[in-house]
Amino acid sequence: MDIVNVILAGGASRRFGEPKASYMYQGKPLYEHVKKQLLNGQMVIISHPSLLTFFKERGERDVWLDDEEVLGCGPLAGMYTAMQKQEAAWYLVTACDMPFVRRETAEVLSSYCNEHVDAIIPLVQGRLQPLFALYHRRCLPSIDACLKENQLAIKELIQRLKVCIVSEEELNVTPNEFRNINKRSDLPENGMI
Repeated sequence: MDIVNVILAGGASRRFGEPKASYMYQGKPLYEHVKKQLLNGQMVIISHPSLLTFFKERGERDVWLDDEEVLGCGPLAGMYTAMQKQEAAWYLVTACDMPFVRRETAEVLSSYCNEHVDAIIPLVQGRLQPLFALYHRRCLPSIDACLKENQLAIKELIQRLKVCIVSEEELNVTPNEFRNINKRSDLPENGMI
């Protein structure tokens, strides 16, 4: 199946105090914990300008800034940029601050890909997890419309799509798998997930 992995690392990380993608945890940057759990295939990183050199120095090839016209418009801008620059059928979109996601979860999500849905989104502990989800290229016009209407919340996009929701039971998720790291205290000190 034609899937591009997209790591969103373009945020300002205000609450964290420094770029989260490059923060060292257990000997490697947070984004690398995410990267190793993604699906086989191409990977692109949507970067914050301050991280371009960091990613290049780590050997990352496909590192892009948000398109000028959508710069600073959050995750939708990153999704739009990835879909504009790299053609694929599906995009596994993930945030750089979710170091505990698992490849097995991504693989289960990908098993739901079909021509009848636009997005495949986990539902974990009663909350949708749209930043570790699959989006079909068909979503691009809806993403574009949200951006043009300044409707920047992903929930606005989701309302416009045919969504397949996958439960945590179907995914067999681990307790902290979908933990977002917003501040340093969100990372377990002992390294245990």
